Amino acid sequence: MSPVPAAAPPRNAFREQQWREAHERYLDCARRVFAALGYPAATVADIVEAANGSRATFYAHFRDKADIAACLFERVLPEEGGIYHLGADFPGPAREQVRAWLDEHVLQFWTRYAVEIEVVNHAMAADPRIAARHYQWIVDAVCRLEPYLARWRGEHEEAGITRACLLVLQLERLCYHWLIRGVRHDRETVLDILAENWCRELRVLAEGPS
Repeated sequence: MSPVPAAAPPRNAFREQQWREAHERYLDCARRVFAALGYPAATVADIVEAANGSRATFYAHFRDKADIAACLFERVLPEEGGIYHLGADFPGPAREQVRAWLDEHVLQFWTRYAVEIEVVNHAMAADPRIAARHYQWIVDAVCRLEPYLARWRGEHEEAGITRACLLVLQLERLCYHWLIRGVRHDRETVLDILAENWCRELRVLAEGPS
């Protein structure tokens, strides 16, 4: 019996690979440019030059500078989502476990991805479309807290999601001004307050609407 020939790869597989590689190259170069120059001073021309590419290729991948900033942040969203997925497993929740989660996962994420967070905040301020994308990211993060939203169904669903979104947004704003913009806070005090706030609000969410 003659061997069955291997299936030929899709004709466009090579083009798709080229597209992905170019996309990632522009994102990597944009990160370096933003880190070196800051978002306000950086230009599309700077990114194109760093990528050794062309403006035509840039605009085949990204709408503008704000769009590549958003895409840069979207690249780390799976890791951010994983953080809130971990938060959904708290028993109780226990204050010390919540505090350790904030210290070891949430604050570490903000420190590790300071460039991505800084540029997307500038992009949100400049472009309402990026701000809308950011709010959807918040909603997606909140969905990772699903066990705490189980009682918020039907007419109460919007209220539950809004409460959870507010909890995440408060955390984001504090971390942004503290860890990115450099407003001075005592780390231990901040962790104590955040842990108390998260424990209290997660209990309210777990109990459901009164």
